[in-house]
Amino acid sequence: QNQTPSYKTINRFRVNPKTDALLASLFIQFHSQCLEQSLIDDTKVEANANKYTFVWKRNIQNYETKMNENSTLLYQELVKNKIVPEIKEDRDINLTQEEIDLIGTHLDKEIEDLTNQMNESKNVETRRIKRKTRTEIKKCRKRIGEYSERKNKYRYQQSILKDRNSYSKTDHDATFMRMKDD
Repeated sequence: QNQTPSYKTINRFRVNPKTDALLASLFIQFHSQCLEQSLIDDTKVEANANKYTFVWKRNIQNYETKMNENSTLLYQELVKNKIVPEIKEDRDINLTQEEIDLIGTHLDKEIEDLTNQMNESKNVETRRIKRKTRTEIKKCRKRIGEYSERKNKYRYQQSILKDRNSYSKTDHDATFMRMKDD
């Protein structure tokens, strides 16, 4: 009764050459029995389901407002530095998707022009200045590209929301209610 095997006994079993074949055989038998009983059907069950699968209308509006402010500031800075031509007269209105894409096109053209000027220039100092300018414009181009993607994303989310306040990322018809501990 109350006897426990020593560590030597367990180790002898573990290192025995027959153990590997025995365990492999047992695993195959167990797996085939589970398949016969329809216990294994390649279904994956996640223990920690994604808690944050919902999208809230207020968050979309807040993020979009902040993004619009940042894109307008970037546009004004680019116009002030004469990197892109002025696209619209009224600076208080948010940039549309087409205007953001147009700014991106102007920045791409400016980057290409600077690259050509760098390749043609023989003066090291001039090339260094052009490279620094091109780096700054590339950073602006990357930000404009991100703004364009986010604008599309927010427009898509708004189309799913319609007049609701929230929706689930996994089931667009589902609506959420906040819990007190959420």
